[in-house]
Order: sequence, then C-alpha cells, then structure tokens
Amino acid sequence: MDKAIRKWANPFKTHGWKRFSKNKLALAGAALLLALTGMAVFAPFIVGNDPYLSLTGADGQIMKNLSPGDSGLLLGADSLGRDIFSRVVYAARVSLSVGLVAVGISAAVGIILGAVAGYFGKWADIIIMRVVDVVYCFPVMFLVIIIATILKPSIYNVMIVIGLCNWTGTARFVRGEILRVRELEYVQASVSLGAANGRVILQHILPNITAPIIVEATLQMARAILTEASLSYLGVGVQMPTASWGNMLMDANNIATLTLRPWQWVPPGVCILLAVLSINFIGDGLRDAFDARQKK
Repeated sequence: MDKAIRKWANPFKTHGWKRFSKNKLALAGAALLLALTGMAVFAPFIVGNDPYLSLTGADGQIMKNLSPGDSGLLLGADSLGRDIFSRVVYAARVSLSVGLVAVGISAAVGIILGAVAGYFGKWADIIIMRVVDVVYCFPVMFLVIIIATILKPSIYNVMIVIGLCNWTGTARFVRGEILRVRELEYVQASVSLGAANGRVILQHILPNITAPIIVEATLQMARAILTEASLSYLGVGVQMPTASWGNMLMDANNIATLTLRPWQWVPPGVCILLAVLSINFIGDGLRDAFDARQKK
C-alpha cells in the first residue's frame, strides 16, 4: 500500500518528461543553458587570456578599446585593455552561481516556512503569513538594494541577500499546495494511522508537490540572475575586479562606449538575455509538462 502511494505521489513517474521533450522552446532553452553552463565550467580551457590582466603591446603600452579581431581578440578589449571574451566567459561563472545559490537559499527558507504554515496552520500560519505580507509591502528590488548597500558588497553577500529577499513567493506557493494536498485521502489515511507530522510532510506531502516547486525555483533563478545584474550595474553587487555580466555593463556606462564601442556592452547584455530567456523557456516547459490540469 505504502509503495503504491509513493509511486502515485511521485510526480516524475508520469508522462511529464515525455511532454517536456516535445516542447521545442523548452528543449532549445535547455540546450542554451547547458551551453552557458559548459562555458562557465570549462572557462580556463576556453579562454586564452587572463580576464583580470590588461593586455600590453610590444612597446609596453596597454592596448585599450581594441575592436573585435584586433590582435586576435574575438570581442576586442575594454577601456583597461582586458580581453572582453575572457571576461564574458568568466562572468558566466559568477552570474550563474549567484542565481543557483540564491534560489537554493530562497527555496529552502520558503519550503520550510511554507510547509509549517500550511500543515500546522493556526498561529504558525498567522505569524508566517503576516511576515510574508510585510515583506510584500516593499518592492523586492528596493529591499535588496537597501540590504546590499548596508552590507559589504561581495559575491557571497549578493547570494545571501537575493536568497533571503525572495523566499516569500515560494513560502506562499508551498503553503497553498500543502493546504490542497493535506486534504487528500492518502494523507488523511496516514494521519489516521498515527504517522508523525514530519513523516507525513516529508514522505507524503512534499513528494507530491515537488514538480511545481521545481517549476517555481526555475523561474526564480531567472529573476535572481536579473537581480544580480541590476545590483552589479548599480555598484552594490559583485565588485571589480571579479567579472559579472552586470558590472561589465556598469564598466561600459559612458557615452563614448555606448555610442562608439558597442562590443564592450553588447556581449554581456546578450548573455543576460540568453540566460534569462533559456531559463524561462525551461520553466514554461516544466510547468506545461507537469501541470496536473493537463494530465489525462
């Protein structure tokens, strides 16, 4: 009986992955995200120049603002003579890592608090949901900027700040799903048989809402990457000389570069666009594949 319940409750023992594989946009997004991830992981083997060192010519002068193709550089050099291609590739490590870790933090906090609020209800539900309401009163970006400004700007603080400011959506979502699932017969049967609350939540409720949680986390990763880029562009995110797509845009924020040297700001901007777009395609594909309303 318990084996049958677990099999039924597991959202991945469905035809969801088959439906996902038929979604061309989702597959294209997965391939693109895999390419960006591979670029980040194998960065030392892809680039030939140090992304943090200025390039110098035979006369010892720094080669500033080189156009793509000059001196064999694929995307040219920036105002400090650094290889833009190398910086874009290494920046993928930072931006994708921030998105992944921040989503991990927000998902962990949101799942725990949402599960407590949804399953136990009463005062736990009231307190947690009022905290969520208070946080919702502030624009997320405004709150993130304030906290990031107070703390010392660094990549680790950016991860923590983004994660701790974005858990409310996950908590509210998990609470709603648990309120629905806890009324199902197999959950009520487990409670009637005297199963501990922790076992009911971990073995019977959370496995049944794993798929929508993954969809929510996937979409949140795209928002986290955008948030990191925004913070870095404003100067309160990842700090130089560490390269991120956001602070590369900040570094090119002057009239001369914007109008005369687009190769310095177009590549990081395109990378942000492709990363966010691919993650959104994957999230939409997962939502369509595992949405219970679409299952026959």
